[in-house]
Amino acid sequence: MPRSPTLLLAALLLAPTSAVRVAAAAEPVLVEFHFTPVKNAQIAIWLEDAKGNYVRDVMVTQAVGKYGIGNRPGIWNFLSSWRAPYGPRVSVLPVWAHRRGKTYPKIILHDEDPGDLDSLGFHENTSSDEPYFCRPLSPSEHETVAVDTMTCPSPKVFNSDKGQFDPEGDISWYPPRNDILAFDPALDAEETQTYATLNDLDAVTAATPPGDQAAFVTVLVPPEAMAGAPLTAYLEIGVEADENSAFSFDRDADHYVDPDLSAYGVEYLGQPSVVYAVPFDPFTQGFRGTVDYAGYADWDGATGALHPPDPTISAADGSGADRLKLMSKNGETFRWGVYSHGGPGEGGTTGDGGSGSDSGESDGPDGTTGGDPGDGWGSCAQVHALAPIEDLALVGESFDRVQVSFRLPPPADPTIALKEVHVFSIASNAPLTEELLGAAHQSTFSAAELGRTEGLVSVEVGELWADYTYQFAVRHEDACTNRSPLVTADITTEAQKFQTVDTFCFLATAAWGAPWAAQVAALRAFRDDFLKASPTGVDLVRFYYAHSPPLARVIAREPLLRGLARVVLQPVADAAALATSR
Repeated sequence: MPRSPTLLLAALLLAPTSAVRVAAAAEPVLVEFHFTPVKNAQIAIWLEDAKGNYVRDVMVTQAVGKYGIGNRPGIWNFLSSWRAPYGPRVSVLPVWAHRRGKTYPKIILHDEDPGDLDSLGFHENTSSDEPYFCRPLSPSEHETVAVDTMTCPSPKVFNSDKGQFDPEGDISWYPPRNDILAFDPALDAEETQTYATLNDLDAVTAATPPGDQAAFVTVLVPPEAMAGAPLTAYLEIGVEADENSAFSFDRDADHYVDPDLSAYGVEYLGQPSVVYAVPFDPFTQGFRGTVDYAGYADWDGATGALHPPDPTISAADGSGADRLKLMSKNGETFRWGVYSHGGPGEGGTTGDGGSGSDSGESDGPDGTTGGDPGDGWGSCAQVHALAPIEDLALVGESFDRVQVSFRLPPPADPTIALKEVHVFSIASNAPLTEELLGAAHQSTFSAAELGRTEGLVSVEVGELWADYTYQFAVRHEDACTNRSPLVTADITTEAQKFQTVDTFCFLATAAWGAPWAAQVAALRAFRDDFLKASPTGVDLVRFYYAHSPPLARVIAREPLLRGLARVVLQPVADAAALATSR
């Protein structure tokens, strides 16, 4: 039955204030998020409404959002290492993952050999080229490579199992990776071609913050997302191997160690992820922040439960709740802070830049505090188109690093600060377009890191593959979320001059599925130390090179033959290891 004008007016007058403001608002509201994370953290930021319903994602780091570490093949407690390819990290950000309410097909190993389902390394001969992840590293390599050089050893000899959907129909709360551009029908499952479509996080995936530096994330919250205002801004942060007395784990006892590759991988279990929460009214201009965390997740990511703070979580030295460092900005001290530019009439994105008022200047709930809107957080009264960067040039500094130089144009509005520059890179011969950004690796450099807001700038992008053609794209973004168009260029990295692994041991590599396996390494050392030292040994090596590859290809495709080859070659490998031991 149609309602009378009088009843409609009464309903409007009795409606919640936020609903009236949403009806009146025709523009989104700019909201800023401020925090200082430790290094090597995985982070998710999202919004919930006043009833605790998930509203929208704001940001998730690219290891989870792009490379799918929460939903990839292998056993969940496989040992880790720098860019480890296997073992889903279901405990990485479980509160965020479950509260989104979105599920995906669970990814399991595509390797057809049941005996390889608990293996770190017997997948290479039945797998396609790997565009991002590295072969597992030993603890000593992990310290050298992951900490010192931040690069992968032997990048052109590692293939990885991209997985397949679980035929039993099991699900994951995390999306699969979306960076796979090539498909090999002989080696990959058909469903790998759908991973990018299933992954719905392109728009919010961002580079991992460098750590120990102030981070600054912005989002335009649309009117429909504010229907349940006030909102709560959540941040979940996880760090591998962050142990303490309450969450202490052992490499061998608490992780799965591949008995055939026991020297590879490092432990990763530790304290669970912790969550920070700040309630705020997006329509009201002002700041709210907190120094206290709201709770922590299950240590194993089994559910999306948020456990209340307790003494089992560390609170110092960058551990536990101290993964977000105390910071000060504009007179506020906090670990997790939210500043809203306010709605119409509040000096926000659709207002006139006025000072507005803040209804939360006193202490808020859960230890949050409110700030004065006129204290220097900035204004976004108008939207300006940003000019593209100019004079983009790429120079190879080493096999895995490229210097990216460009000129930042003068700002369209000097009152709006430069926020950051995004540099995207992807190993491909096709130019990098907006459509391919979801698959590209993202490096972000803040205005503070750049040291200037206009003129000539140079940054370094590392962690690249040797001897690959890379497409680069660069754009900049201001504090009001305005972005410039992409500017692109390409470069081919130089060949790697060290840490290479040749393919001499064809049969052994086929048998053990990895040129870096201990048995293969022993046979290779025996060749170099003994066979190459005599004319007869050189002749044997030449004969082996000429006749073993066809047999190796047959063995690599047949699980039974691979197993038999291991049985036959193991005594030879043991003897070689004994002969070459120092």
